Amino acid sequence: MILLLHTLVEALIGLLFLFYPGVGQLVPGFGTSEGPTFELLMKMYGLAALFLAGLSLYAYLRRDDTRVFLLLTAALAAYHYAMILVQTLYNPDQRAALLHFLLAIFLTGQFLGRRKLGWDHDRSRLN
Repeated sequence: MILLLHTLVEALIGLLFLFYPGVGQLVPGFGTSEGPTFELLMKMYGLAALFLAGLSLYAYLRRDDTRVFLLLTAALAAYHYAMILVQTLYNPDQRAALLHFLLAIFLTGQFLGRRKLGWDHDRSRLN
């Protein structure tokens, strides 16, 4: 369920950044900049968000494959932890860091929950 929520959040943000010119006023920390460089930044951020949405959707669809699930949830969580650091250091508005924090915690929970099943399975084979 967390992966579907992650997919929706990232896809919505990605589509907004790609197709809605005033998205900078909606997203904390972007402000009201303008010009070709700012538009380029918005489009690149939108594509990156759509890519992350695709990864989380793929992880959800392949949730029965433990190796794929663990790899993608760990990678997505690591991305969000890195974004927390960047948002905390460079963005005066901490709401974006909070959103990344929540996504990172939930994705880490998904990773550890699945990993624990593997540890329990390995432990039961020893007995």
